Amino acid sequence: MRNEWMEIFSQEGYRFCKVKPEETGVFYKYYEEGFHLVMFIDGTNGYLPTMGQLQVMQERVQELFYHPVGRLQDFLEGFPVYHVELLTILLTNQSENAKQLCSEGKNIWIYDQDRKQLIIYENQPGDFWGLKNRIEHMDVQQNSRASAPVSGKHSIMQLPFVTGLIALANILVYIILSFGGATEDAFYMASRGAMYPEFLTINHQWWRLLTAMFLHFGVAHLMNNMVIFCCVGSRLEKYIGHWKMAVVYFAAGIGGGLLSYIMMLLSGNYAVSGGASGAVFGVIGGLLWVVIYHRGKLEGMTTKGILIMIVLSLYFGFTSIGVDNWCHVGGMLCGFLATLILYHGKRQKY
Repeated sequence: MRNEWMEIFSQEGYRFCKVKPEETGVFYKYYEEGFHLVMFIDGTNGYLPTMGQLQVMQERVQELFYHPVGRLQDFLEGFPVYHVELLTILLTNQSENAKQLCSEGKNIWIYDQDRKQLIIYENQPGDFWGLKNRIEHMDVQQNSRASAPVSGKHSIMQLPFVTGLIALANILVYIILSFGGATEDAFYMASRGAMYPEFLTINHQWWRLLTAMFLHFGVAHLMNNMVIFCCVGSRLEKYIGHWKMAVVYFAAGIGGGLLSYIMMLLSGNYAVSGGASGAVFGVIGGLLWVVIYHRGKLEGMTTKGILIMIVLSLYFGFTSIGVDNWCHVGGMLCGFLATLILYHGKRQKY
């Protein structure tokens, strides 16, 4: 089990250092002004600290990383540290006994070794910089590697739950529609749920703002959206979690469709509209906020890099024919705002 935890934290950019008692280790990751710390307590051999002992351990670990004076090999003496965030993970096969620690303490998760289950109580942080999703899928990933044939080849990357489900839904809808007619035909797509202003204004078919998100005009339109979505969606879902990812996606898609509808009314240029691109731009907008929230840099992504991608994508749309650009703009803004609301509360202060 120790090797499995080592692998998870190593992949997330953490380093490891031993502390006392023997059952305790600390994973740490530096980010600009401070540290993310995870104190890992292995209680599978029956060891479980009291509440008082745990509080002392937490305080000492944080003191170790505040303004280190040569105590950490990687950092110079007097290296300035202004912010330390600490999460404690109790690895145990006595989750009921550990429950008392969670009720009295703060920033504590339990991992039940017998049930292979991460337990997070309501009074504890719901995530810690994306680690929740990694830990919850730890056993699935380990089993996948164990059952894979020894051929030297890597298995196909598995998408996060919501991202994979949305991509699959878009593909299935396209396949079904392909058997009924030509997906490039605007009249056919309008009859199957695509958005057209008069359907909303006169017939009040507002549900089309939702159904239009899953209708694509040709296989190229579908593939372009899904390839981009799987790339950015898998990363955003990793950071904000499953249900928040779903909220961002649908809020952006509906918001983008609504702005497109309004701009068509104002301009008088009506067109049949459909596709997931508004939602995809919303996911990109959400990813922009996540990177901004992490002070402009996160796992190889930068605020500048994402902004350049957005500007180039919008420029390509506005200089092309047959592109619902206002849906892209509306989707990006709604996705950014939705993520700002949902993700901002995840930062824990210690």
